[in-house]
Amino acid sequence: METTRLMARLFAASLIATTMSVACIHSVFSQIPLGEFTSTRPAVAHNISQPSERVEMIVKSSRILTLEDRIPKFQVYNEQVVGATPVSQNQIQIFAKTPGTTQLNLWDTNDRLYTVDVIVMADARQVEGILESQLPLASLKVIPIENSAIISGTVTSVDDVDRAVAITEQFYTTVVNNIRVVGVQTVLLHTKIMEVSRTKLRDLGIDWGSVSTGSFFYSGPSGLIDVAGSTMTSINATAGAGLSATNKLFTNAGDFQALISALRKQDLIKLLAEPTVVATHGRPARFNVGGRVPYIVPTGNNAVSINYEEYGTSVDFLPFVVGPGRIRLEVRPEVTEPDPSRSITAQGIDVPAFSSRYVETAVELQAGQTFAIAGLLQSRTEAVSRATPFFGELPYIGVAFRRVTEVRNDIELLITVTPEIVEAMDPHEVPRGGPGLNSMSPSDTDLYLRGHIEVPNLLGSDNCKYPTDGFSVMPEVIPSQPSYQEAVPPGAIVPSEAPVVVGEGVSITAPPAE
Repeated sequence: METTRLMARLFAASLIATTMSVACIHSVFSQIPLGEFTSTRPAVAHNISQPSERVEMIVKSSRILTLEDRIPKFQVYNEQVVGATPVSQNQIQIFAKTPGTTQLNLWDTNDRLYTVDVIVMADARQVEGILESQLPLASLKVIPIENSAIISGTVTSVDDVDRAVAITEQFYTTVVNNIRVVGVQTVLLHTKIMEVSRTKLRDLGIDWGSVSTGSFFYSGPSGLIDVAGSTMTSINATAGAGLSATNKLFTNAGDFQALISALRKQDLIKLLAEPTVVATHGRPARFNVGGRVPYIVPTGNNAVSINYEEYGTSVDFLPFVVGPGRIRLEVRPEVTEPDPSRSITAQGIDVPAFSSRYVETAVELQAGQTFAIAGLLQSRTEAVSRATPFFGELPYIGVAFRRVTEVRNDIELLITVTPEIVEAMDPHEVPRGGPGLNSMSPSDTDLYLRGHIEVPNLLGSDNCKYPTDGFSVMPEVIPSQPSYQEAVPPGAIVPSEAPVVVGEGVSITAPPAE
């Protein structure tokens, strides 16, 4: 009996302990939401409502097909591509095995047939994830086809196309590019070129000249006296002929000459050009203010050729749209001008030289922002001294026998560029007409009596009236005035206070005056 009682007590204690543990477990489960025991990734389900439907899947993924009615039977044509397993009376779970295409047939209790075309594609989620992380502004999709792939979608920059293709080529041998670039790829460049030139000139000298019955030195160190172009006959010359010739001996009748030149001159030149250049992404654009200088180049055998060299201010642009509203701009401003001090003489022909200054740089900025290129400052001083030998080298006395010229030129150049992303105008946005299209040549009355050199061909002013022979100029007066009545063509209907019958049951009446 004692043994029986002991076993009964042990059984009762174990039963109580089991009941308490079950109660504890139930209380724990009741405190935890059901959602915490499910996967954080939502289940992929597809409701079948049409007799024929299509489902796309990725290898090693599953899909649950749900029918409103119970599914008594189903059939998979190619079980190597897709497998199917019933999970409830009206649900079937299909799972993709290998890339390919197959069909799944479902029947309900009324023996109605539902056909589902299942397309299984290779897994490209790894590539798409890398593309999404590296190109966050792009929307791309990769479709694998055996060892190749088709990449499609949209990007906001042309450079992103090359990056996306290069990333995809790391996974597939052949990549078919079907990417479209969306957004505006046209850049409008508002450019301002400002140049300030300050020139200072100092010139002082004396030119002597005399021609008489006797012999006298003819001195022309500065060229003010035209030695070469005079009618004098030279019997001896110690220097070559030309405007700067010096020490010539003449024997013709003439008078004594002394020419004194003293000049101080200051010039200030301001140049402002505001070109507007339209460029496309990745295509260069060029702006030039200046011209072309012709010069003769000896080619041998007493033959010459003419070449042309550009001078002035030019700016080369190369824009890149690197993102929404962001532009990378490569710019190269250059200033070229003729430089007579560096010219050369070949076979008696002066070949000019050119001096140039340029800056080549790249900037990146938002559309609408402005950058400036400054510091293109050029300071040049030229001093020339021409004197008669011996006399011009004497101190103090030599001032009367020489010519000294000093030219100083300071040029400062500033260039500002403001890029802007623009679009082309639609037909309804294009302004009507254009420069010169809204005007016409005046008649004799407008030209001689009114002094008009141009008159509008649609709307006029300043007492312009309709001509009697046409309608090239509209009147400025209101329609109720007599001048308008005279301009009305024959057969026109003019509204008045009294009704004017224009057809059966149709009449026209002028609105009452306010």
